[in-house]
Amino acid sequence: MDLAFDQGSQEEPRGHAILYFRSGADVLATYLVVLPMKVDFAKYVPPVLAAHVKDVGLEEFSAFAIPPAPEAVPGGMASLEALAQRRQDDLVSAGELPTGGFLEAAQRVHDAVLAYARVYAQRAEAPGERPSPAAEPVLSDLGVEEVLYSFMSERDKLGELAKLVGKLQFAVEGNDRHLVRETVGQMRSLARYLPDSYRIPQLVEAVERSPGLGLRLAQLYLDRCYKLSDQDYPGVRQVEEAIRQAESANG
Repeated sequence: MDLAFDQGSQEEPRGHAILYFRSGADVLATYLVVLPMKVDFAKYVPPVLAAHVKDVGLEEFSAFAIPPAPEAVPGGMASLEALAQRRQDDLVSAGELPTGGFLEAAQRVHDAVLAYARVYAQRAEAPGERPSPAAEPVLSDLGVEEVLYSFMSERDKLGELAKLVGKLQFAVEGNDRHLVRETVGQMRSLARYLPDSYRIPQLVEAVERSPGLGLRLAQLYLDRCYKLSDQDYPGVRQVEEAIRQAESANG
């Protein structure tokens, strides 16, 4: 498969890329990563993803794409170009995507993953051209999760937020500080893709409080997010009043 690098260079691939296809007027994308070590990643993922994380035949590398089939991108190419520049990802075109359904789309992604991994391996194995540690590709702190968040609809982001609230409540109640830090980081990353009016920092603070009041406030803040999304402004005002009463009662 032929790949075209819109950002980045085929001579010096970074090892992580936003891979996109065109389908008529639509732009569809997925996120591609090449790991600099041999990993039997298929042991750790659902079967539907296994085909995309197998060893690509290059002994030092494994590669995969998430999601396994490309998703439509809100904002089109302008959004992808800005995201790739911000994260310092390669931006790679794999051409037109046929309208053959999920399986054919997933196969095209798999073929593109193999092609990109080979390009990366050829560069890494070139004699006398081993990059210095400072030049080696490093994934941005934003992580793969932020790429996925950028592809989600607002409703999907709220669903993800609800899951993270539950996860954080579990971590707080179990006094699992590592899980608390990890989940708070995920929630703050997700907050960058939601309007400031959703008050995600206050939601995080609420969950971190004592299980009693914290649980109540977290649910109220989450309800407020959903009502904002639905443009139910009378409902928003009712929830905000309930939040004020709960906080006042706690003194």
